[in-house]
Order: sequence, then C-alpha cells, then structure tokens
Amino acid sequence: MAETGDLAYAPILVDFLRLQIYYEGRATYSTYLDQLVGDEAKPDSTERDEWMQWSEWLANHPEIEPPRGYAGWKGRFLAHIDPDMGAFFYDGVKTRIRLEEAVGGGVPKDGIPDLINPSSIPALDARYLKSTDRVFGVSINGEHRAYPLRILNPHEMANDVLGGVPFALAY
Repeated sequence: MAETGDLAYAPILVDFLRLQIYYEGRATYSTYLDQLVGDEAKPDSTERDEWMQWSEWLANHPEIEPPRGYAGWKGRFLAHIDPDMGAFFYDGVKTRIRLEEAVGGGVPKDGIPDLINPSSIPALDARYLKSTDRVFGVSINGEHRAYPLRILNPHEMANDVLGGVPFALAY
C-alpha cells in the first residue's frame, strides 16, 4: 500500500497502526505512512503517540477518501476485536461521519449501560450538587432539565423524553 502512492490507503494504515501495542509494530506502520504521504506532509510524532498524530493528520485531510469497499473491510477488521462491532460497518452504510475516524474504544457493544428515562428531582432538592459541578442543560418545547456530568459519567449516554420529544444525550 505504501509503495502505491495512493493516499486512499492512508485510512487503512492508520487503522492497522491503532492496534500496534509494541514499538516495532508502531514504527513499521508509521514508516509506511511516512513513505505514503512523503516526509514534508507527515505529522511530527513521538514514539508513543503515532496513532493519535496520524489520526489527527487524517482528520485534517478530508480530501483523502478511503478505497472502495473500505466500510466492509473495516467491519471485518473490527469484528476480529469485537464481533458486534462488525455490524456497524458494511459496504453501503449511510453515515454522516467519516468512517475512517470511527474506532473501537475497547468496550463491547452495550458494555456501558445507558440511562433510560432517568428519574429527576426539582433543582432546589439537588443538594448533592456543588455550584462548580458541570451539567448538561437540555430544553425542549419549554421543558428544561439538567443532567449532572458526574451522574452521566459512568453511563456516557442518557435516553430520555423531554417536552414530549424522545432524545439521546451522548458525549
């Protein structure tokens, strides 16, 4: 791939780089990427952060599109790590994000339980909150609710209904 000079292969090499736990593997894939993009275009990476540097580099180059069949390939690739991940990536998948920026986080699908229609209390009764606590404020159709970050943290997502509208809050 590196010898082709075709930048469409950069997302695949970055995906492979993500899984390299040993220095030798990271150095090998970084070298392939260096060769593919050229010395002047490559990011300034250190021994431990190659994947992050190359991911940011790729994010800053939206003109680079992965090769045809990338979505299906990525699904099969990620399914080796977590079989459930493969279901999200397939050829023809409709997406509003760049698939090359989507990565597995190490937690299996549904491994972090979301909050579903969490109970709420009036603000004056929330004595456990400090004035410095961060909250996500949501207002829909004249109804307002605050979701404290420290309650959302272990869940990373809440599904709720506010103002008669179902919504998902993720961060």
